[in-house]
Amino acid sequence: MSSLLLRLHLLVVLTFLLFYALKAALLLTGRLDTLRTLRARTRVADSVLGLLILTTGGTLLWQHPAPTPTWLWLKLALVLGLLPLAIAAMRRQHKTGVVLTLLGFGYVYGLAETGSVTLQPATQAPARTGAPAPGRAEAEATPDAAAPVDTLALSATGQALPDSVPAAAGPAETPVLAAGQALYTQHCAVCHGPDGRLGLNGAYDLTKSNLTAAGRIYQVTNGSLSKKMPAFKDKLSEEQIRQVAEYSLTLR
Repeated sequence: MSSLLLRLHLLVVLTFLLFYALKAALLLTGRLDTLRTLRARTRVADSVLGLLILTTGGTLLWQHPAPTPTWLWLKLALVLGLLPLAIAAMRRQHKTGVVLTLLGFGYVYGLAETGSVTLQPATQAPARTGAPAPGRAEAEATPDAAAPVDTLALSATGQALPDSVPAAAGPAETPVLAAGQALYTQHCAVCHGPDGRLGLNGAYDLTKSNLTAAGRIYQVTNGSLSKKMPAFKDKLSEEQIRQVAEYSLTLR
């Protein structure tokens, strides 16, 4: 549910920004008749989009594991402030106000992409291509991190796979993995994605992580050194954390 809600939120935000950018362009180029016609035709759509942005964003904030990072609170405050200002500026055809609110929305989008008030991710992100950028490969030190293992190559040569990398383990094969999958979907998929590759808010690509089971338990318990991933030690029990870690290994 969280993953679907996140996709809906992003779709609504991008649609609103495209509409607003188009209207700003018409205003700045002096095409006022076209602007008035477009505003009249999209007045209801604008209201619906604004409401959806607030409801989906508020729900995602409520579902976000504690503690909520500073950048997320800033994003919410900016959206609440910019929406009425943008509507007022566009209604009065105030060019400076429209430009400033458009820049403000751009900053909000940057906050969501980088998870940082300075728009600087904790580590260098992969180069942008035509396809969405995947999550980053694991780079942070923990008490237990093994060298990355090419499981396909090992399987092809007939070698036994290490204990820390289960071979094609189905999520529902054991009660531990089934429970871990449910917990992962509830708490982790919103940033890591159902397959571990989403990479939202700077999340690592779990399919490339070099963390063993013990390292993942440590990471889930204590959170990320970059403070983008919250610690779950006060939200999940030790057994639940172990279940999530075991399930995450099947995503490799």
